[in-house]
Amino acid sequence: MKKFEFSLDWLAAGGGPPEQQQTMAMLSLHAGEVNLTHNEDIWSKTTRDSILVSAYPLAMWFASSWWRLLCEPLPDHHLIPTVDWRMAHELGAANHGFVWPQILFASDKEAIQIWAVPSRAGTQQSVRYVSGLDAPVTIALSDFQSKVGSFIAAVVARLEAVGIQNSPLSCLWQEVQLETSDAYAAQYRRLEAEMGFEPDECPDEVMKLALALVEKMGPAALSELTPIYGKSSQKTPLTGIQELVVGQGISGLPNLPVLDSSARRPLTPPWQRAIEDARSVRQKIGAMSDLLDSATLCGLLGLRTTDIEQWSPPGRGSAAIAIPEPNRGFKFIPRKKHPMAKRFELARFVGDMLFIGNSDKPWLASTDLNTSRQKYQRAFAAEFLCPIQKLEEFLDNDYSESAIEEAASHFEVSQETATSLLSNNGLISPLFQGRYGTPNLPYRTSR
Repeated sequence: MKKFEFSLDWLAAGGGPPEQQQTMAMLSLHAGEVNLTHNEDIWSKTTRDSILVSAYPLAMWFASSWWRLLCEPLPDHHLIPTVDWRMAHELGAANHGFVWPQILFASDKEAIQIWAVPSRAGTQQSVRYVSGLDAPVTIALSDFQSKVGSFIAAVVARLEAVGIQNSPLSCLWQEVQLETSDAYAAQYRRLEAEMGFEPDECPDEVMKLALALVEKMGPAALSELTPIYGKSSQKTPLTGIQELVVGQGISGLPNLPVLDSSARRPLTPPWQRAIEDARSVRQKIGAMSDLLDSATLCGLLGLRTTDIEQWSPPGRGSAAIAIPEPNRGFKFIPRKKHPMAKRFELARFVGDMLFIGNSDKPWLASTDLNTSRQKYQRAFAAEFLCPIQKLEEFLDNDYSESAIEEAASHFEVSQETATSLLSNNGLISPLFQGRYGTPNLPYRTSR
């Protein structure tokens, strides 16, 4: 398990409001093997492993952002995140006049991923952070909750020890804990957060619709769609889901092999589970050749190849879904138009059925988000359609662009899929260190 911990060394009272005065401390924060608070004091020309700050504003930020940190994933990577989203996920929003490291937290529903970059060269601030993460650190959701909860509790205890009772932080944290222990309240807060709303900010009519959709499609599938069709949607929140559900689709009766559930390891990364499952399914259906033909792929979902070839979505959709029908059937509503994209999307549907297992409300949902479910789907589809071992054999140590293009055509996948497989398996250099030219951040911050 990756290391994630806070360290506090309380100091004498500082300036500002009482809560801030009495919680001055030397603070350090570690993620993985990196001390993210390792810094250079510009004025004294010294380096330290901890920073002199008040722990109170940081604890307040964690407590007020609690539900969004745990439930709200990264936005679609094609989009610039809103200021509102960044305020709930970037540690610098703790502010209160202190210089905080640039650290980002985002949930994939199974774990919290942490990104961090050092201060920019030539910064004019009094503290320059010299450490960053070369790759995001993944922390189990339960471990993140435990560590952050302990940090908040330590700040509350400090306040009470110096005679500050019932501080805003103490009251807020008690409220969060009560909500967490109440199933209905916790579901309510999760729905708000997934849609991008702060607690009690979501309009009543939207929450009523959200709760109705939970009853109809189940919380698991809905949580894959709410970040897309929530507050950031150009339409009234959640109406896009309603329109998607009533759209035209293709009926199919899936016939997937049964995998050994006892061999599944839920604590392993979703991409790793996906690769193992893709190989198992190929073996069980006897698909040992390079190319998985479209007839076999459609057959797993009980679809006719002609129906898929003739299918054209009405517009550029943000999600594909499959709605349960009687007798274990589904109404599939794909969103892709290009033949190769259709194949990849169908393979994602196969993967999604394996991911959800024996769900009571087995709605399928495929999006561009980076939740654990979507990561699993993409990794499954890539390995299922283009097994890395077969891809290596086809290339025969020729990793030129033209060879990769030829391989992608052979396996009937996109060149991006083939390139990503080779990059993820260390056979070619990573495509980029960080998206959009910003080192180690998962999104751009300006156009």
